[in-house]
Amino acid sequence: MIKPSWLTSLPSNLGHSHGKLKSDQWRMLATVYLQVSLVRLWHKNDRRSKDCKKILSVTLALISAVAIACCRTTSPADAESYMHYMKTYLDGLRDLIPGYKFLPNHHMALHIPEYLLWYGPVHGWWTFPFERLIGLLQRLPNNFKLGQFLFFFMYPLS
Repeated sequence: MIKPSWLTSLPSNLGHSHGKLKSDQWRMLATVYLQVSLVRLWHKNDRRSKDCKKILSVTLALISAVAIACCRTTSPADAESYMHYMKTYLDGLRDLIPGYKFLPNHHMALHIPEYLLWYGPVHGWWTFPFERLIGLLQRLPNNFKLGQFLFFFMYPLS
């Protein structure tokens, strides 16, 4: 796939031993790479593709909701569109997997339209910077003794 240079790249060994994806990589995977790949894989008109098209429809509803939530601007119409796609996704998930146990994140996703209206675009209040900091902290060596790192972090030795 030929992509613009500014588009976040994915690891070349995606699906193997590449480590954890960053949040922005997950977003790009879902909103760009995954939908192009799934449409190309499941475009056939055979019997199996009927089920694949249902899965694709549900997946695209989720991707549409994510794309709307990640826009740099927001409006009441955007919040309404987000809710439409999120409900379509959740209803489709329930139809595809009867007995599926929804998670608290599914419930939380239904509150995002309120947050879009109250707080504005998600870029102003999402937690990517904190996730990046957590990633940096996870790579620091430690001795698994609680409290010593905090002391060192607050009062450097030199």
